Amino acid sequence: MPGKSVETYIFALYDEDLKPGGTSERSFGLYKPDLTVTYDVGLSKSSQTPSTPSTSTPTTPRVTPSPKPSSAWCVPKAGVSDAQLQANLDYACGHGIDCSAIQPGGGCFDPNTVASHAAYAMNLYYHTVGTIPLNCDFSQTATLTSSNPSYNACTYPGGNT
Repeated sequence: MPGKSVETYIFALYDEDLKPGGTSERSFGLYKPDLTVTYDVGLSKSSQTPSTPSTSTPTTPRVTPSPKPSSAWCVPKAGVSDAQLQANLDYACGHGIDCSAIQPGGGCFDPNTVASHAAYAMNLYYHTVGTIPLNCDFSQTATLTSSNPSYNACTYPGGNT
């Protein structure tokens, strides 16, 4: 509504990733711990609103999507600590991803390691929220691969399995 003020409450400037309890409230901050923007609300930009409405029609820029492999999976990079993998696992499963496959009795529970469970959850997150490289970043602890990580009865989503 142009010309109208809206009262706004900012819950947190930064994610509270070390906060105990449920994972969902840890990610309400406008900024991630590495100071990258989680939600762009215009605080880091100078905004100037014109005093009179513009009569020109806005143009939509042409965007060419970057090429990606027809089959891609999001997996942890080598050497990532279990603590970071656990944080990635908590993040992915705390944002509505169905992590039942890595729960006891699930097809991807074994091997029962943080690395294995995080790999599955990170890949599922990437394929659920959108297959753009940003969704497979996890604070620079993940990478895209064309090698299918599926094993035995555990099928990872992503292309031709």
